[in-house]
Amino acid sequence: MAAKNVVTTLDIGSTKVCCCIANVFDDGRFNLLGVGYCACLGVKSGVIIDMGTVEKAIAKAVETAEQMANYRVKSVYVSISGKNVESKIVNMSLNIGGRIVTADDLMYLISACNKDRSDREIIHSIPILYSVDSLNGIKDPVGMIANQLGVNVNLVTVPKPQLHNLLVCLSMCHLEPVGVVASGYAAGLYVMDEADAAGNQIVVDFGGGTTSISFFYNGMFCGSEVVPLGGKSITGDIAYGLNISGINAERLKTLHGASIVSIADEQDMIFAPVIEDDDVISLQQIPKSSLNQIIWPRVEEILLAVKQKIKESVFGEDFSRSVIITGGGSLLTGIKDSAESILHKKIKLKKINDAIDGTDVQIDNDFSVALGMMVFSQICEDNLAMPRKTEKSGFLKKVLNWIENNL
Repeated sequence: MAAKNVVTTLDIGSTKVCCCIANVFDDGRFNLLGVGYCACLGVKSGVIIDMGTVEKAIAKAVETAEQMANYRVKSVYVSISGKNVESKIVNMSLNIGGRIVTADDLMYLISACNKDRSDREIIHSIPILYSVDSLNGIKDPVGMIANQLGVNVNLVTVPKPQLHNLLVCLSMCHLEPVGVVASGYAAGLYVMDEADAAGNQIVVDFGGGTTSISFFYNGMFCGSEVVPLGGKSITGDIAYGLNISGINAERLKTLHGASIVSIADEQDMIFAPVIEDDDVISLQQIPKSSLNQIIWPRVEEILLAVKQKIKESVFGEDFSRSVIITGGGSLLTGIKDSAESILHKKIKLKKINDAIDGTDVQIDNDFSVALGMMVFSQICEDNLAMPRKTEKSGFLKKVLNWIENNL
């Protein structure tokens, strides 16, 4: 099968930047050519707070992926995340006078939902279901006769300054954005299989700075919520509780951390580089229970917040009987059992354990958003819900023009 094109995706999170380069094939498959990863602390809850730090992290991640793929990146799909990303269901109807519905009618109807958003930029406008007169739940009304044509659209928006700064940062790295994707949406696209997409599904992306909750109806992204806590909060608790550096706290969490405390943890000893007076570091033995007793309360807080967000959403607790958990935080030992006990739903952990062909590089759940944008790139040009790669209208066009003229 011949390759369709080469696609590059860039996931800019609160703890890291991930870059993936892949060959996309005509049948929808993609083959990873290269990946890059760089730690980054210049983003807080999805908002860039240090342009220089983020610029360097993007450049490093992209350069690493380029060298592995032997490919020069010019354009990217980029993620956007955080508590400022809002999802809202908008209802719109149109009187077409008892004639046959056309594709142009659908485009006009969806465009009408996008008006009067002066303070925010729309990154997704996804039609969920249509109505034809008194008939509801129509997936595709084209070809039907209707007087009144209606639609429910999931409108995903971000503050214009947040998007503006993201695009400027990409421009400083000589990268052109061809699509901006909500990170929770991208994660869901990658981890859901055909069975998951056949019904209602909730996807929780346990990230570094935030935890996003995405709702999918028959595979369509229909809503999202965000909890402003993530894996970085757990790392901070460990650093404070054990009086160690953030780097060592992250390593302890990765190697020995668990969201549950067992009796055996009292006997299992681990080494912690404790910071003493005068900044002297002393390697001390502590029981694993001391570590996990710090981790569990924060995990419980995050999962209870997720449960509350699901309950308060327009979809409610009964929307889905199961939850898919992905993201870097999903790698924490015991997270499945902890989530099932708090959310009272069947938990599915979709783990990524793939190696790049011809290398020893392994990728895990930190890359679920970057890989999800690969899926997004395959479907965006064939779906009215997605912005087209060549489309640079409205605010995006103005920002790109400003960048070209001033930077």
